[in-house]
Amino acid sequence: MQPTKQLTPTLLPVFLSVLLVTFLLVLSQSVSAGAPPEQRQETVVDPTSTATPTLTGEEMTTTPLSPSIIVSETVTPTITITPTITFTPTITVTTTFTATPTTTAEPSPTPTPTPNPDHFLPLIMKYPTPRPVVPPETFLFCDSLPASLGIPDNSAAGVEDTIFVSDPRLIYDLNVALYIDHTWVGDLAAKLTHLETGTSVTLLDRPGIPSSSQGCSSDDVATVLDDEISSAAEFKCASSPAAISGVYQPNQPLGAFDQQSMAGTWTLNISDHFQNDAGRLTSWCLVGEISESPPTPTPTVPPPPVPPSVRLTGVSGQPQALPLNCESRSAVDWAAYFGYYINELTFTYQLPHSDNPDRGFVGNVNGVWGQIPPHSYGVHAEPVAALLRQYGLPAYAHRPLSWEALKAEIAAGRPVQVWIVGSVYNGIPLYYTPSDGLDTIVARYEHTVVVTGYSEERVYYLNGGTIYSKPIWQFLDSWSALGNMAITSTP
Repeated sequence: MQPTKQLTPTLLPVFLSVLLVTFLLVLSQSVSAGAPPEQRQETVVDPTSTATPTLTGEEMTTTPLSPSIIVSETVTPTITITPTITFTPTITVTTTFTATPTTTAEPSPTPTPTPNPDHFLPLIMKYPTPRPVVPPETFLFCDSLPASLGIPDNSAAGVEDTIFVSDPRLIYDLNVALYIDHTWVGDLAAKLTHLETGTSVTLLDRPGIPSSSQGCSSDDVATVLDDEISSAAEFKCASSPAAISGVYQPNQPLGAFDQQSMAGTWTLNISDHFQNDAGRLTSWCLVGEISESPPTPTPTVPPPPVPPSVRLTGVSGQPQALPLNCESRSAVDWAAYFGYYINELTFTYQLPHSDNPDRGFVGNVNGVWGQIPPHSYGVHAEPVAALLRQYGLPAYAHRPLSWEALKAEIAAGRPVQVWIVGSVYNGIPLYYTPSDGLDTIVARYEHTVVVTGYSEERVYYLNGGTIYSKPIWQFLDSWSALGNMAITSTP
């Protein structure tokens, strides 16, 4: 066995110095590379700063820090030297360096918040999601009478007929179509009752009274009663084709039924209040605009005050070129007033075709005037307005347009295209159901003209190439037959 070699005492200081230098070099590299977290403690001189520096390689991106940073490290290594030397020094190294950080301004990404359902719960409870608004649809509910019902002469009890409706939707607007053959309509009264709610509305109450002590002496009723029309049925007494023929206001507003369910039993009572004249109820219909959630009616803005008399100049035209294209002739004359010049025949053949006049031209433009759909007839306001808009004009269809609104248009210097009957005389409104099921009012001898002025007593209008005038009451009766249909240049 060889004896253990011992280092001579003279070499020990040298060896320790070399060992210390080597250790310091290794330690320096370890410090620059970063010690394990559990072996390093960092102390920032400014304890009030909340910024945390981030070192990536040689680049520092940080918010301003105190420029002096002291890092104190305590390292306790164990060094074993073979053959027999064991040296366990305790070395404390304090490294002080001063850093001047370079701040790189980088935009902070906008955090994407995570919705918290509980946060919005009070809003949901306070502002519940509204029910979707369902546009109202128009439906006819008619009594299919196998035979007309006799109206007892001079009997306040009269005769009753009922219509049962199963549709539970709510009433947005209700009209009544009423057809009665009776001499001396001033004897008649009519009342509509919804049995389930007990609501009753008087439709007619001896028309013509009190202007005549015995009421209107003319015959027959062929009318649609509608709250939105300007003229009242109570004051109508035409000699033909019926004493009350057109679309008029009822004696009491049908708006009393609004927001009620359409479902239930509806009773119509017709009574005669004077002797010697008799008649029969031939047919009647409820015309309901109904919806599951009727929209809130838009408040009606009253038209501005207008002068008592206005006549527009510069409105001119020509006779229509084809038997049934009066709508095109009036439309191009109306457009020309605003500086848009359109060929009449081009416009006619660009109109869509349909068996529903609210959707397109019905029948043959060379057909016979005076028929109703599905025979050759013509076209209503909306398709005409839509085609005018394609030419760049602001054109808007209305049904109904009030008399006051029409006068306001004229007073503002804008003529109005209107739908009348014949040469501005009374017409009988009839409900027609086309193949698409969308019921609409039609009338024989449907015609159009352009209103160009009014006075306190008369209405002025362009028909073909000529300006005519008629008494206001006569114009309103004729205009009412198709529900005060019109085209204006404003909504």
